[in-house]
This record gives sequence, C-alpha cells and structure tokens, in this order.
Amino acid sequence: MSRCISLEEYLEEFVEENTQIADEEISLIVPDAEAQNLGLFFIYGLAGYIESVRAWREANAIDSEADDDPSASRREPKEFIN
Repeated sequence: MSRCISLEEYLEEFVEENTQIADEEISLIVPDAEAQNLGLFFIYGLAGYIESVRAWREANAIDSEADDDPSASRREPKEFIN
C-alpha cells in the first residue's frame, strides 16, 4: 500500500533524486518526453480555463439580453475552439 505524501514532499524527493550538483548551477535530469508532456499539460489547462471563462461570459451576456429580448434565449451558442 502506498503512502500519501504532500506535493512539497514529492517535489523535494524528486529534486534530491534527479539533480546533479555543478559549480554554480543545479541541473535536473528530465527526459524530453516528460518536459513536453508537462508543457502540454499547462497549455491544455490554460486553454480549458480560458474557454470556460469565455463560455461563462457568453452565458451571462445571453442571460442579460434574454431579459430584454425573449428571442435572445433561442440563439445558438458559438462554436468552441478545439
């Protein structure tokens, strides 16, 4: 059974296991695939967040227009960016 650890503990263990001491620098040993996956994770997360904010704004704009114009609630939503 695995023990649950905090993110801080995990990162400390990762740094201890995957670092090489240099004169004035610390270099991490991270394969290119892991770095690419981490970058894609952040990109998809940011894109999802932006899309949810945009959808929320459009929903609120449609709701406020629906109070003034009954036909506004029948508008179709704009296509999402994939």
